[in-house]
Parts: sequence; C-alpha cells; structure tokens
Amino acid sequence: MEEVETASDESNSWFWHINVNITLMWEAIFFDQDNTLVNTREVAGEAYRAAIKWVAQKKKVDFEKLFLEWRGVLDSLKNSKNPKERQFSYSLSQIVKEEDLIEDALEIYKKVLKEKIQLNPGVKEFFEKKIPGVKYILMTEDFDDQIEIKLGKFELKEKFDLIVGSSLVALMKPDIKFLQIAWDKFKLDPKKCLYIGDNYDRDCKIGVVNGGKALVFGKDFTDFADLESLLKSG
Repeated sequence: MEEVETASDESNSWFWHINVNITLMWEAIFFDQDNTLVNTREVAGEAYRAAIKWVAQKKKVDFEKLFLEWRGVLDSLKNSKNPKERQFSYSLSQIVKEEDLIEDALEIYKKVLKEKIQLNPGVKEFFEKKIPGVKYILMTEDFDDQIEIKLGKFELKEKFDLIVGSSLVALMKPDIKFLQIAWDKFKLDPKKCLYIGDNYDRDCKIGVVNGGKALVFGKDFTDFADLESLLKSG
C-alpha cells in the first residue's frame, strides 16, 4: 500500500487530510467495470462487427445478414442469468457451427477490443494514489480473460484488493453475492461501503438497500478527477 507523506508542503498536507477523512467514512469502494472504468459501450460494437465480418468472408455469406442474425440471438439472450450465455463465443455459436471459425473470430474480437478500449476520464489518475485503509473491490460480470483484456492493458487489475467476476460467482448482476463475498472476506460493514457504477439498479441498488451509498457514473459525476471531493462529502 502506498505511503502517504505528511510533509510540511501545504498541497501534500491537504491531500493527506482528505484521505484521512475518506478512510474514516468508507471501509471499501466497489467499482463496476464496463462503462464505468472503461468505455466498453463505445468500442465493443466495432470489435463484434470485425469478428463477424471475418466469419462472413470465410463462409462467403452476406455480412449484414449474418450480423443481424447474430443480433437477433443476442436479443433473445439479454435476460439470461447465465453469464456463459452472455458471452460472444456462445451467441456466435448459435449461428456459426464451425468451431475453428468461432475460435478465430473470438481472437479477432479480443484483438480489436484490446486495441480500442480506453479508460474513462480521470480513472488512471484516481487509481495512481490509492486511498489508505480503503479496500478497492471490482465487481463485474466478465470472466477473467475479459478482465485481463480490458484492465490488464492499463495495469489496473493490481489496484484492486479483490476482483469479483463471473469466474468466481458464475452469476449476472444484480446479485448480492457480488457484494457478500467482499463483505465476508474483509469483514466490512455494508453501511460503510460505496458502490460506483453506470447503472444504479445493476451496480448499486443492492448495496444501498443494505445501508451503503452510491455514485452513478454519467449522472453523479463524469470524470474520476471529481471523485475524491465526492468521497470526502460522503
């Protein structure tokens, strides 16, 4: 954990006092991943289209027709509670039966996604100075390989004290298990936890029902540079 110096420099001292106040208020911060920390929504479509276009070329079929067929499968699965059924490899397998094509298309998808994905404003700077005494928990429906693509690129995985993903819970949000695992592991008081996500119902509501607080990215704030002052205000 990073040392926080108490030098006489006024700016450093001010930063230290803010962190002390935050530590007294919060035991843990739970972060959603997609569309909160990284801009998944903005770039995932391009990755999907690149992969399906490659399949269409190999099968010598119309790309737009194949893409629309895949979208139809995706729509039919949008309420599935099984995270494996929400994976690109699964939805693609419903319209493409050749396993080798699915595997290659998945690699294209991952390659494009890794190239295009970016951190949302202020995320890099916020995580460079971890708040002492506050646990950072990542809660995501992604499996480990997807987390690596999206966060490994920015060396962000190491900033979390615990990552709760589908490889661990095999569930979709919202589900209390995403929170309960961390509450139990670190003996957290749910009333002293903060939940940050882009969707209140999926990312934050269960935590709030259990006494915690919520900040919705895109509504309560749009830049993680503003998050420290929001944390201090409680």
